[in-house]
Amino acid sequence: MATESEPLDRVDRRLLSLLVGNARATSFALAESIGRSATAIARRLRVLEERGVIAGYEARLNLSALGYPTIVHIKMALESQRKEVLEAFEAAVIASPSIVRCDLMSGTDDYLVTVRARDLSHFAEVHREELSHLPGVTRMESGFVLREVVAPRLPRGALAE
Repeated sequence: MATESEPLDRVDRRLLSLLVGNARATSFALAESIGRSATAIARRLRVLEERGVIAGYEARLNLSALGYPTIVHIKMALESQRKEVLEAFEAAVIASPSIVRCDLMSGTDDYLVTVRARDLSHFAEVHREELSHLPGVTRMESGFVLREVVAPRLPRGALAE
């Protein structure tokens, strides 16, 4: 079992792989799959949580089934990289209910923002009511996702020994 400074061992990696597949699995079910006691697995889980390797547990929702099938990525450039400009923009993004992801980027664009919308007219409303009010923005370029090819997943080898 890895401590805070030690790398993950084979059992920790197997445990994490099983959790990625089913975060609702009980310590007992995980223990059966790994060949350890439920107590030992519960202890490993606690250590992985304390180390921050396990950041939390969540349900993956199908946003299309919830009425938000339209995914739009928006590249944004700001007027400057001054701390107060970045902080004001980021605070506004966090408060924006339609933005589901925002990443500070290197290169020509400063941020890549992702919005989920019901349809094109809903995105136009989001653009008018939320995106156009973001502070410091000098340019926006939107791209609509036609088809999701790879859903969020672990990179190959992330849990390899």
